[in-house]
Amino acid sequence: MLTLSPPTVLVCATLFSLAAGASSPGLPEGESASAEDKVIVTIGDETLTRAQVAEILRLLPPRQRSLFSKPAGKQAFADYIVRSKLYSREARKRGLDARPEVEQTYRQFQAMLEKNRVGRLPIKDDQDRKQVLALFKESLLMKAVEKELKEELAVSAMEVGSYYQENAAVFDMVRGRRLVIRSEASNVFFGDNRPKDQTLSDEDARAKAEKLRREIQEGADFEVMAAKHSEDPLTSGVGGDTGIVRRGLPNKTLVTPPEVDLLFSLEPGDLSPIVQTPLGFALFKLDEKRKMSLAEAHPEIQARIRNQKLEDRYQQMRLEHRVVIDPSFFETRVEFSTPAKAAE
Repeated sequence: MLTLSPPTVLVCATLFSLAAGASSPGLPEGESASAEDKVIVTIGDETLTRAQVAEILRLLPPRQRSLFSKPAGKQAFADYIVRSKLYSREARKRGLDARPEVEQTYRQFQAMLEKNRVGRLPIKDDQDRKQVLALFKESLLMKAVEKELKEELAVSAMEVGSYYQENAAVFDMVRGRRLVIRSEASNVFFGDNRPKDQTLSDEDARAKAEKLRREIQEGADFEVMAAKHSEDPLTSGVGGDTGIVRRGLPNKTLVTPPEVDLLFSLEPGDLSPIVQTPLGFALFKLDEKRKMSLAEAHPEIQARIRNQKLEDRYQQMRLEHRVVIDPSFFETRVEFSTPAKAAE
């Protein structure tokens, strides 16, 4: 069965063109009705007017609606509309719309919609509800065909090997340990409303961290010290273990870019100086520093190559259809008024 996370469901369900005859929101003051009918997206023989795109934006949750009102967000929004249209066409050619898992996921969303359990979508009437259902079906088709296209894209061992050689620095990794002493300045990061008189001042927190560093230098086990003294909620339970850390990639233990650079500057066994971090005053020890092997990196490289091939396929699909985007709409900030009824 196809599954989507709730945020993906809410966003994907509204990022597609509307069915013909959809109602339109109010225009900004001073604009004529003819502006509503201006075509701003053309995909082959299919068009979207300004009013239809405005309606899509109206149906977005507030946070996404704000994001797509920004110039960069608007360009991404335009690309998403085109991508969804081209992919959903391909899905229907392949008969993916009749697949049981697509129909089952659609019915589940329909049931949620009927019970008003779809979050903060500003649905004001049955027409909106009908449109959202149609749009959600489009989102399922796009996801289904994207998955199938990826599976069809072969990646050879030679391609993987070449990528590994040409992007060697991407696969450098470190693994260390972190010991954190919470301070007054970092109190806000935790969000637990701990009273200030129960938190060390910055000066005292640094002094405590320096004391622990000296004890470790004199032979105390870092893992034991981190388990006993660290106030880092992400690593103290595992002896301060940061897990694998790589440049430019997110990590589960929230090692910030400056901390990543610090870890990479160390050699295995080294202790860092005491540094101030969002969590508090921290001490690091480097356990491991190496390059991922080709075997370790293989799944990631394969996925990266497939994603690039899928993007190339998408660009080819754009060339095969007459795709025209009106930059005057998607590259400037346009505010959309929400009807009073929808805002209630």
